[in-house]
Amino acid sequence: MGIDIIVQNQVHQPIETVTGPAGSTLPEMVLRDPMRPMMQGIHKYADTMFNSYQLQLLLEELNYFEPKNEDERATISSLRHAAELAIREHGYLWFSGD
Repeated sequence: MGIDIIVQNQVHQPIETVTGPAGSTLPEMVLRDPMRPMMQGIHKYADTMFNSYQLQLLLEELNYFEPKNEDERATISSLRHAAELAIREHGYLWFSGD
């Protein structure tokens, strides 16, 4: 259980999948900070997709997110990498909840 995180290119083809603790750590992270609207937009039980513009906002939020442990630090790093890749590809970041 968790959230699958997939980077898609401009025509929605998957180009990378985020692995590691991000999928299982992210659901708790998004519930913890209501002041982060992009993070709050990621749904645990549904699909969420961010475009390049929205990913810029997500990157800004990640700059201020306070990780509580190493898994959260790794998740932030993974999200940052995935968002930057999607932006370079003029693509999307797809969060697929359970």
